[in-house]
Amino acid sequence: MPTDKAIILVSFGSADDSIRQNIFDRLATELEKFSACEVRQAFTSNFMIKKLARRGISIATPAEEISKLRTEGFKQIILLPTHLTPGEEFDNKIKICTAGDVEIIPPLFSEDCATPFDKKIFATILDCFKKAADEDLILIGHGSPHRHNPVYENLQRLAGEKIHIGVIEESDTPNFSEVVERLKLSRAEKILLAPLLFNGGVHVAEDIAGEKNSWRSRLAAQGYKVRVIRNGLGSFEKFRALYIEKFLAKERCI
Repeated sequence: MPTDKAIILVSFGSADDSIRQNIFDRLATELEKFSACEVRQAFTSNFMIKKLARRGISIATPAEEISKLRTEGFKQIILLPTHLTPGEEFDNKIKICTAGDVEIIPPLFSEDCATPFDKKIFATILDCFKKAADEDLILIGHGSPHRHNPVYENLQRLAGEKIHIGVIEESDTPNFSEVVERLKLSRAEKILLAPLLFNGGVHVAEDIAGEKNSWRSRLAAQGYKVRVIRNGLGSFEKFRALYIEKFLAKERCI
């Protein structure tokens, strides 16, 4: 059915073909099942866009894709970011696209993480990353070197005693040292590391699970028995369904 409305699924991006196909493309396909809108994709990472361009793969920025859609005659454009938190990427690459014909759905987590939907998101994450009874779970997000993102500390308030929120960026909090202090208080011995990231990628391979100076290697050096889940949250259908739910809630309000 022809429509003058379009959705742009906006992600940070990835140069990994399997991530794009199994996470971004799957979510785009799932969106198409629930909406008559045209569904497009865009990346906020200029680095990823340029890297793919060298391989002959063209991905637009949000602003570029909006311009294309306007040229094609679309009158209403909705941006759906896969970014989990309202951080620097959202502020500088997505939020600035707000216009009369452009609606922007906020990132999955709100700033205070206190809404019923926030709690549903967190419960879904725990369902994706199931820890054993004798394990402590550490969920590792990106963090920001430019401004503190309160979402991570607010998520910790949702977590139980054996669940810890951390960030990769050492200048943001809760950082590695702060999480280790929590582990000591909980008398942890076995740890499950999981990415609080939509697609994971290089951050999982290097910063979380790498051989040198990663969370896994640093924790193992302190005597902890560490298990790692490498799949980003977008790998799980039940997590991707949260984006569909957020989009449909927005649709009802327009």
